[in-house]
Amino acid sequence: MEPLWSEIEKAAVENRLGAAIVGSDATVQAGLERLVSDTRANEVIIVTDTYEHSDRIDSYERVARTAKNIKRAPNTPA
Repeated sequence: MEPLWSEIEKAAVENRLGAAIVGSDATVQAGLERLVSDTRANEVIIVTDTYEHSDRIDSYERVARTAKNIKRAPNTPA
């Protein structure tokens, strides 16, 4: 991509990818716990980028199961 994008475009993409949580269920759980802890968010919006619809559904189902195990900080609403 180096010859195709400007420094500003590259920085914008890297900034957005910096918030991505990608990997196994355990990796996603750890990433979500860190995100919730760092931001004290009580709601998270999930986007999964897969081509096949069935893979997207599977991904959302896996995240939903994983999210049930998120350890919340004290005084953070469930």
